[in-house]
Amino acid sequence: MNIVVAFATGIAIYIGRLLFKRWFNPLSVYSALWGFCLFNYELRLIQYYPISTAAWMYIGAAWVTLYLGAAAVLLASPWTRQPSPVQLGVDLNRLKKGVLFLSVVGAAGVIGQVIAVTRSFGSPIAALFLNPGDIYNARISNELSGLPYAGSFSLAACTLAGAHVAKSGKFTFATFLPIVLVGVQLAFLMGRGALGIGAILFLVTALHTPRDPGAKAPRWQLIVGAVLVATILGGVFALVSAIRGLGVNYPGNTPALDRISEYVPVAPSLYSNFSGTPVAFSMYLSTPEANKHGFWGMYTFAPVLRLLSKFGFPTGVPPYEEDYWTPVPMNTSTYLKNLYSDFGPAGILVFPFILGAAATLLILRVKTKPRLLDLVLLANIYVLIVFSFSYNFMLSGDWYIAALASVLAAIAVEYRSVVGRARHAPHLARLKPNV
Repeated sequence: MNIVVAFATGIAIYIGRLLFKRWFNPLSVYSALWGFCLFNYELRLIQYYPISTAAWMYIGAAWVTLYLGAAAVLLASPWTRQPSPVQLGVDLNRLKKGVLFLSVVGAAGVIGQVIAVTRSFGSPIAALFLNPGDIYNARISNELSGLPYAGSFSLAACTLAGAHVAKSGKFTFATFLPIVLVGVQLAFLMGRGALGIGAILFLVTALHTPRDPGAKAPRWQLIVGAVLVATILGGVFALVSAIRGLGVNYPGNTPALDRISEYVPVAPSLYSNFSGTPVAFSMYLSTPEANKHGFWGMYTFAPVLRLLSKFGFPTGVPPYEEDYWTPVPMNTSTYLKNLYSDFGPAGILVFPFILGAAATLLILRVKTKPRLLDLVLLANIYVLIVFSFSYNFMLSGDWYIAALASVLAAIAVEYRSVVGRARHAPHLARLKPNV
């Protein structure tokens, strides 16, 4: 079966490369991650329960409809010759100010988190190494109350920072700052998921933003900057994984995985993260309908529904999903589980189609007439695509706030750039088109 999974994944990745004429594209990324996850499942390093036929069919259907959504946009778009070099029409200085503004708000969230840890555990540095499990448990039980969602602005800043690096062709203090803030906050939260979000937001805008013609920097500077970003995020990931106590003896561990965990204690945790979620989706499908208590749009619109519940509406949504025993306990079950719970089988067909179509449309717009707003939206769609094998980040208020903040910041930066150009060249602002 692994040969079939690997072959199908390779074909799907290559089709994405043909459609977008680049290896880094939403279809190939989706295929690579889902293929990797299913390949790991087939390795059977944990004795998982088998994935049901229905689950395999839904996984395949969503995979196909994602490609169909992209193909529909490509076929509907008029064929054009390769566009001449384009440029992101925002002022670099205003873009930097946008990064710094979002970073300042994010820094307030980091400070609030450090203060909350200090109040609960004393010295924050000592607590980081002596009480990592307690910090983690306090976080997931909402006992550490800093400044709610302020830290999400650091993620929004990562989006604009990636565009700044690509447009200017160099790393600066402003572009490193949001990466550092995300790393520090996640260290004091004992969390890892937002590290991936920050990396994706930064990487997508950096790879899709065209560089200014006059922006030239030595290649070694870009390499050093990229290595530093990877070191910061990877270092925090390794730190949290090492001290949070993730090396556990899961039910169903095989002797092979036990031998690996002797050298890499977190191996069972990492392996289950990249292999167990489709099994949990299968377990959800086999759950009797009477035990499924979700309502329409419960997970997709969870942050909005939670906000409405504060005004007395009966729309409360738990912060975490239910556990499924695979036999490893899993409370993430791929985005397909949330789509099925929210909208039934139709959701598994419609949502991936929309996701593929939206990503493709934004990529075409960025290639021909790039706007910062399009880049920000594209980056956030990539977040949904990258984490689709595990979790639907539309359930998370942090993702919603970060996406909204980055969109508003992009609109403000673009508007200020237009106003600035009009002030410097008022005669252009007075020009009227010929009638």
